[in-house]
Amino acid sequence: MLEDSYDFLFVGDHTHAVDTKNRVAIPSSFRRSFPTGTDDKVVLLRGANGCIEAHVRPEWRVHVTRLRNLDLYNEQDMVLRRLWLPGASEIELDAQGRVLLPKRLMEVAGIGAEARFVGLGPFFEIWDPTRFDDYVAQNSRLYDELIKRLDGRRAAEERVASSGGQVQRDVPSAGNAP
Repeated sequence: MLEDSYDFLFVGDHTHAVDTKNRVAIPSSFRRSFPTGTDDKVVLLRGANGCIEAHVRPEWRVHVTRLRNLDLYNEQDMVLRRLWLPGASEIELDAQGRVLLPKRLMEVAGIGAEARFVGLGPFFEIWDPTRFDDYVAQNSRLYDELIKRLDGRRAAEERVASSGGQVQRDVPSAGNAP
């Protein structure tokens, strides 16, 4: 698991006001979770389902590695590269712990006067609060099934580990993803 590889973990959700200059304070609990020895920068980019993804440098490197593993001759992989990476911005936090949200990402995410920060372990997302509430409402019925699936994966990994084997994590290309 990615979370096991790092000394940081973003959890919880927090809503903060966005000022007239498109700056928003990153929650203090998230800032305290930044890895030791890293600068106060985040990489912001278009996330799935209409949000902004936010990555600190060590976790961002994991995604860059995954991009390197995509097939340069697979059209869907190239579409992903062209839509995802060029929109990424490395943003430095100001002295008050605020980040300037790029206008194009705010538009994609529908963020206005408020932003919801949602911790997802090794990274976090920034949502329009209403859009996130709608997402949760639409997907809440899946929770019980998904948490059981997570527990099933954990049990399978423990069985493999106890047998002395290693769990292989294949990263499917976008072209052959389910």
